[in-house]
Amino acid sequence: MRIDNNRNKKAFPFQSHELEVMKLKMLNWLQPFSIFSYLCTNQNYTTKGTYEIIIGVAKDDTKLYNIEDIANEAQQDWFFGHIAYNYKSFVEKQLENTLPVFNTFSPTLFYRPTSVIYIERNSQSLVIESDQDPILIYNQVMSAQSIVEPIQETLDFVTSESQADYITKIKRIQEHIRMGDCYELNYCVVVQSKLQQTAALQVFASLMQHSPAPFAAYYKFKHQHVLCASPERFLAKTDQMLYSQPIKGTIKRGHDLEQDEIQKTNLSNASKELAEHVMIVDLVRNDLARVAKLGTVEVTELLKVYTFPQVHHLISTIQCQLKEGISFTQIIKALFPMGSMTGAPKIMVMQLIEALELYQRGLFSGSIGYISPTGDFDFNVVIRSFFINTLDQSIAIASGGAITIDSDPQQEWEELKLKVKALESLFYKA
Repeated sequence: MRIDNNRNKKAFPFQSHELEVMKLKMLNWLQPFSIFSYLCTNQNYTTKGTYEIIIGVAKDDTKLYNIEDIANEAQQDWFFGHIAYNYKSFVEKQLENTLPVFNTFSPTLFYRPTSVIYIERNSQSLVIESDQDPILIYNQVMSAQSIVEPIQETLDFVTSESQADYITKIKRIQEHIRMGDCYELNYCVVVQSKLQQTAALQVFASLMQHSPAPFAAYYKFKHQHVLCASPERFLAKTDQMLYSQPIKGTIKRGHDLEQDEIQKTNLSNASKELAEHVMIVDLVRNDLARVAKLGTVEVTELLKVYTFPQVHHLISTIQCQLKEGISFTQIIKALFPMGSMTGAPKIMVMQLIEALELYQRGLFSGSIGYISPTGDFDFNVVIRSFFINTLDQSIAIASGGAITIDSDPQQEWEELKLKVKALESLFYKA
């Protein structure tokens, strides 16, 4: 069977108990490629979406596109790639990127894959679309190893700023809030270390065991790897419907079922978390209105508690029907960057972020995803991620939180350290 973009297509059945082994085989098979996207929901089907797993692989010399290039081509083929936080300066010309970098991804990058491999949700078929014979690709995948060695390395991560400096920054943000400059600002720091013996694949496999997130991604572009356990969707399109699912509000899981229910109730009643969340929902509603048919923006879920392996989150779903003739690029320019990683009002807080943070965010708090041949797409929020550069063996984590007038600076520091520790803890401790 041949599809419209001239790739060969074939489906291969499998048994449900084989799924996790197949994922490991696919991850091992991908390693020799220098450009690929591995996107996975980890069988978390509480959020909308088409695929349990979707992979796009490209050759070393593949043609690369920026977001403007694909405006007229997205209906014709698959595209995989990213939108870095730094793209904000192309959306709003008054915004700058002058800080030092800790990851060097370009503002936007997309590629047409030579092979696309996917499993639809609740399906027992592995589908391969490829320039090559799909049977050849399938045999290569199934011949790959089905194990990944655990991490055995101990790392010491260094935080980009001290506790005292961080608390001073939080107080400065609150002073801006008192002066009326903003209402909420997401402030982030970076922690870094050096790998000696651990491969990126090992880190990703361990991350998926620890945090099997619904918007997980292993994204590789040459020497740069992003290993992402994101629970958050930035933006998705199905037919003419567009929807976003921002997260604001987090609490630890309980030690047992009874304590877990208490924690969920505590989160639902936490006034600070609720206030943060509602501000971002309003921001997303306003952003969607720029590209929506009049009167179609609606909040279909408000402040719903979603449960993940380590935490509960408050998530809302905001959707709209698109105006006719709106391109992918126009949609992204209307909504990027996501309000959950910036704050409100968006332009002002992005200017303050540039003045207060110590590093350019790069792909952190940007987005990784795909566009289908029909023009549908799905993009995550790049949080809870490792950034590995194999040229210098550096490994970095960025993390932060939403600061409001009610934030306690000391508590914000403690929450930040807890978030970072959840990733640092993957590394073996003697």
